[in-house]
Order: sequence, then structure tokens, then C-alpha cells
Amino acid sequence: MVAKLSASVGRKGKNLPEDVKTVQQLLNAFAGQSGIKKVKTDGTPTPVLEKMIGQFQQEVCGFKADYRIDPGKNTIKKLNAGPAKAKAEQKAKEKQDEKAKEEAKAKAVKAAKDAVMKEAKAKSLDKGGWAALLEEIEDYATSLYDSYFAKGEKKGEDAQKAAKQAAEKAAKEAQKKAAENVIKTVDTGGVQKPGRLTGKTQGVKKKILDVLMEVSSHYGETIHVVSGLRDKKGQASAMYGGWNSHLKHGRIYSYLKSNEELRLELDGFVQAKDKKGFIECMFKKANWKYISRHLSGQAVDVTTRTDPKIIKALSTCLRYLAERNSEGIKCHHFDNRKLIYPVPDNVKKKWKM
Repeated sequence: MVAKLSASVGRKGKNLPEDVKTVQQLLNAFAGQSGIKKVKTDGTPTPVLEKMIGQFQQEVCGFKADYRIDPGKNTIKKLNAGPAKAKAEQKAKEKQDEKAKEEAKAKAVKAAKDAVMKEAKAKSLDKGGWAALLEEIEDYATSLYDSYFAKGEKKGEDAQKAAKQAAEKAAKEAQKKAAENVIKTVDTGGVQKPGRLTGKTQGVKKKILDVLMEVSSHYGETIHVVSGLRDKKGQASAMYGGWNSHLKHGRIYSYLKSNEELRLELDGFVQAKDKKGFIECMFKKANWKYISRHLSGQAVDVTTRTDPKIIKALSTCLRYLAERNSEGIKCHHFDNRKLIYPVPDNVKKKWKM
């Protein structure tokens, strides 16, 4: 028979004698389970009874205790269900909670690892350098998650809710740490200031990025790459766009300077404003191997807003070409035809602060 209450029992409840006695009897059926002790069934509300109600709510019901039982609410329903059913439900809940905890933790770790790989690829960090970073960030994310989950659990939050919140916080913090760790790893020069590269660095050869990062670290200033690796269509489009200005009708390219017939044919397409014809001609007749080092990730263009002292420092380790138009420098081009890396101290001495 299902026991019913006419009013609330426990902390700040009405505590009618018959209701109190009913709760005492129902609680005693759970004695010995989850630390719950027997109480007198005399209908008298006591601090011990309140404590056992709170214990039942926390350990059996699995929610934050308010030390009070109200008619028709969850606590009285659990008491009426009896120890056997409550134990089975508690076991199932624990299993669900554990699964939710592990899934949430795995999600946080994955987000952190993905951040490492994304940042590592953007900085062209070789895969050999990823392993230690991934292991380190996994430990960091796991530690954060466990800490945040413990705090939520201590507050009496539902395990699944605590797991979700812990994962979100841990992932956000670990992702930030992942980016910082990659930057520090790429900066192998032992300099004190953190370096940073932004822009189109994907696919650029690692040693070129190493030089850029070391110079950036030396000055503590970001270097922005406006152009890096290009595919053939992208290269042809870039050539078409700058043909009449900083590319000087193709004469800037040594390959086209020695292939005047092709250069003139391409020039004709540009003057006729036939971009499609220009690109088709490039695909049909050009020897891409000799067109541009951008095609193989062996060149970068950095923004004209870059500090002159950084441009000068980069030119000590990379081949430098100022691509100009009638209005001035269009971009600063660097490639690996004069690559110096690692950078020796005698070269670094030329980098003025």
C-alpha cells in the first residue's frame, strides 16, 4: 500500500504526528543502505530525522538535499518504491552517470587535442612535435575536467549536469592552453618574447615558418602572412591580378623573362581583360615547376604593414623581394633560395631592436 502524506515533514515542515510517523517507518526500511540509520517511530520530529531525510535525498534520490519531504514529490515517491527498486534505480543511475562523465571527459580532451592539431598545422609544426603536445594537453584537460567536476559534485549538482559543465569549462581553458603550447614549441630559438604568426601559413615549408617565428619572437611582434601556398589556379589568378602593376607584365618572373614568347602571349590576354584565356594559357603552356615557389610552399608574402626592422631581419635569413607597383610596395616576398636556419648568433646580432 502506498503511504501518503497530508503535509510536509522535516525542516520547516508542518510535521503532523501521523505524517512524521509514516516517514519514520518508510525511512527505517532503508536502514543500513547508503549510511541511513534507524529512527524512532514515535511521530516526533527531531534533528536526527531531518538528517536522515537529507541523507536519503542525497544518497538514494541523488539530488541536493533540502531535508524536507512534501506530499506527492520525488522523495516520498522514492520512499514508497522501497529499498529493492530504489537500489536497482540507483545502480542504473550510477551507470548512466559514469557513462556521461566519461563521454564528457573524452569530449573535453578531444576538443583540446583538436586545438593542438589545428594550431600545429597552421604553424607547420612537424608531426614528430605533436606527440608530446597531445599527451601534455590530454593530461591538462583531464586534470581540469576532474577538478571542475569535483567542484560541481561538492555543490550537490546532478552528476550528468556537473559532467557537462565541467567538460565545457575544461575544453575552453585547454583549447587556449593548446594554442599557447604550440606557439612555445614552434619557437625553438630560446628567446624570451612569444612569437606569433597569422594569416595564410597552411602548407608553407616548416623552415620558412621557423625563421618567421624566430624573428617574430625576437621582436615580440606578430607577423601576418598575406599569401603562402597556392594551387595552380590560385597562382595564375594572382599573376593575372598583379600583371600590370607589381609583376611588371611578368618580367618579375625569371622563367618568363627567358620565355619571352609565352610572356607576350600572356600579356595579350591581360590587356584584352581575358582572365579565362590567361589561366588556360598558363595551364597549357607554362612549366609550373619554374613559375613560383608559392606553388610548393617555399615562399610567403607578408603584409606591407610589417615593421621595416622585421623585414630587414627576415632578409638576413631568406631571399627578399619587394614587389612594387606605381604606388609603392605591394607586398614583401620571401622565399627559401637564401635560407639560413637555424639562425646563428652572428646573424641575430644584425637584428636591431
